[in-house]
Order: sequence, then structure tokens, then C-alpha cells
Amino acid sequence: MMKIVFAGKSNEYEIEKSSFCNEAFVIKDKIPNRDGVDFITNIVKTLEFNDDCFNFDEIMKHLERYSNEDVIVVENFFNNETDDETKKINLDSDMYIQAFTQDDAQNFSRNDSKRGQFKLLKTFSRIFQNANFIIKSENYELSGNIQLSKKDKLEIFRDLEYKDMEIGFVKIEIFNYDNINDSLNFNLEEFPSGASYKYGILQNTMYIILQGKMSNNSLFSFLKSFVYKNKNKQSCNKTFVLTFNHKLVYRLEASFI
Repeated sequence: MMKIVFAGKSNEYEIEKSSFCNEAFVIKDKIPNRDGVDFITNIVKTLEFNDDCFNFDEIMKHLERYSNEDVIVVENFFNNETDDETKKINLDSDMYIQAFTQDDAQNFSRNDSKRGQFKLLKTFSRIFQNANFIIKSENYELSGNIQLSKKDKLEIFRDLEYKDMEIGFVKIEIFNYDNINDSLNFNLEEFPSGASYKYGILQNTMYIILQGKMSNNSLFSFLKSFVYKNKNKQSCNKTFVLTFNHKLVYRLEASFI
């Protein structure tokens, strides 16, 4: 397992779940010309900052179970004293990483156990501020549902409205994608100049990502050319999601019957 060492303090970085890989996140240094941007996968065990260390699982759990609380990692939170014998509580992996508020910790330290009194050894060992995490909202600007015959073609972004904004990142996701029975067509002549792209299929989801400085006219023309065709003889459901600059803008639920 690897360890990555960063030059700055933990509150000088932004962390965002990867748009392309489920078990990964992107960490960006907010200080120019220092550490830059790193793509972190689970081969990395520890992220060491100038003020603290965090492991990969701690950060992923917060990204997957987002709350408004700061990430507070508690180690050796209490000892249990029984009959003059002090026994250290070894927390398992599920209990090891927990989020507590300040009130929770104070109340906990005041409560006695029937078997013995818990003594607070130390308060919060490490805090990763919630402001450091970029969490994508699940609110879509435009969403809809459509029902089609299995023989019908679907113009995925037909109802997408033109946006006069600077767009440097585009992600298209097709959930429940079947590599054998599904087909996706688009007009490459409309591909926006200045953009690079990558695509892949992971866990029955197709990802298409465009990055770069793109003309809005060419980008929207390109998106409007996307046509999905279902070859499956059985009924199925598909979900199409579009993201601009890490903001969810469009979601379409399609049922093929």
C-alpha cells in the first residue's frame, strides 16, 4: 500500500469523488503551484498532510455517506475500568471511523456504564472540515420520464435547453447499460473542437466524459445528436444523466416495453 505526502495542511485541499471510478477521489491543492491535482485510488493507504493523516477509507466513507457534520475521526476514545483493571476497548473497522458532534462527546463522557465508568482519554484526534469536500447535489435542473416501444429510438437530449455558460467538463452516464443489446450513436462531425474525451463501462454503467474549452453551440449540437437504441427483446429501464462542470443538469428515466 502507498502513502502520499502533501506539502500543505488538510484544510488547504479540496476532495471530490471521482466522476469516472467508483473507488476513487480527486484531491486538489487550493494553493497554486504546489501539489496540483491528484487522482487517488484504493492502492493508496494513507494521505499525509502537514497537520494530520487520513486513510483512504475514511475519506471514501464521508463521500458516500455525506452529512453536514465535519469528519471527526476518533481513536482510542475511551477506556473501560472494571474492578481496578483497565481494559482498552479495541474498536472494529466499522466502529473505528465515526462522526461525533461536540455535544455527543460531552454527553458520552458524562454517562456511566452498568459495568464500569468510561473515562474520556482524549477528545477528537483528527478533524477534516466538511468545507473541504465537494459533494454533488442530487437536484436536477431538468428531469423527465418517458415510455417507449422496444423498437423505438430515443433522442436522449432532445429536450435539453441551450445554456449560455462556460462549460469545461461534461459527463454522460447511462445506467443499466447492456453492452450486448444497447447501442449509442452520435454525430462525430458535431464533436466540439478543443475538447478531449474518454469513455468506459463499469458495473453496468457507461461513462462518457468530455473535458476542455468547448464552444457551447457545438457542444449542444453534439449532445442533441445522441440516439439510443435498445435491441433487447425483454422490457427494460434505462437512466440517462448529464453533468456540466460537476453539476447535475439533466436526468431522463426511460422504460422500454
